[in-house]
Amino acid sequence: MCELILSAKLKRHINLGKLIMVGRQNLHLSQEQLGVSLKKFGYAINNISKILNKDNTFADAFFEEIGGKEIHSIDASDYEDATIIHDLNEPLKNKHKNQYSLVLDSGTLEHVFNFPQAIKNCMELTQIGGHFMGIYPCNNFFGHGFYQFSSELFYRVLSKENGFQIIDVVIFVDEMGTTFYNVPDTSEKHQRIQFVNTKPVYIYVLAKRLEETKMFEHQPLQMDYEQLKWKGKRESLKKQTKQKPFKHYIPVYLRNILKAIFNKSKQPDSIHFKKSYFSVYNLKSD
Repeated sequence: MCELILSAKLKRHINLGKLIMVGRQNLHLSQEQLGVSLKKFGYAINNISKILNKDNTFADAFFEEIGGKEIHSIDASDYEDATIIHDLNEPLKNKHKNQYSLVLDSGTLEHVFNFPQAIKNCMELTQIGGHFMGIYPCNNFFGHGFYQFSSELFYRVLSKENGFQIIDVVIFVDEMGTTFYNVPDTSEKHQRIQFVNTKPVYIYVLAKRLEETKMFEHQPLQMDYEQLKWKGKRESLKKQTKQKPFKHYIPVYLRNILKAIFNKSKQPDSIHFKKSYFSVYNLKSD
C-alpha cells in the first residue's frame, strides 16, 4: 500500500490535502520495511518510530508525514475510532459528498455485501478533481471476503459516464521485489482480460473525478456483451481474425487441467503474467 501511494503522489500528483480512508487502515509492515519505502521515494526516515510503533499501526501518521493535512476515516463500526460512522451498504449522507481530495480503500469493499452502493459512496465522497484509490483482492483470496475483483469491473464503474477517468489499473503479488503489471481495458483485440496464477494477487486502481453526474444511470455491462455480441459484431470479428493455434479452441479450464496432469516441473508464478495485454508498471516513471 505505502509504495503505491508514494508512487501516486510522485507520478500522478495526487492531492493528499483532505484524505479519507474507507475503513481506518493499518500499516502491515515493519519499521525497517517502511524506512526502505520512504527512502526509495526521497522521504526522510527520522520519524519511523512515530509513524509506526507497537502501540499504533494506524496509517494516519504516515499520511501526515507525506503531506496529508486532514485525515479522516469512515467505517460501519466505531471499534477503530473512525471519523465517520456509516454503513457503506446504505446511501451516503449529503453532507459527506464531494468532500475529499483523495478517497482511499485498501481492503474494505470486498467485505461489504452491497458493493454497487459501497463503490458509489466512495465515488461520491470524492471531490471534482480529486482521486479515488482502491487496492483489492484479485486472484486466490477465496474466503477472505465476499468478493474478488476483475479489472473490467473498475473500467466499467469508474467511467466517464459516471464522472470518472481511470488513471491506472495494476495487478501485483504482495511480496518483496514484486513486479507490477499494467492492465488495459477490454477491447476488440482483447475481448476479455483474464489469467490464472498460483499466488494471491491484488488489483490497484486509481481514478480521477472529472464531473458530477448521475452515477449508474445505466447499469455497467461487460464490453464484449454490450459492444460485440449484442450488436452483431461477433461474426464479423471472427472473419477478421487470423487462423488461431489449435490450443485456442480448447477451453481454458480444460487446458489448465491438462497442464496440471502433464506438467511435472513446477513453473514460477511469474510465467502466468506473460500475457500480451500485460506490461510492466514502473512505480517511479512511465
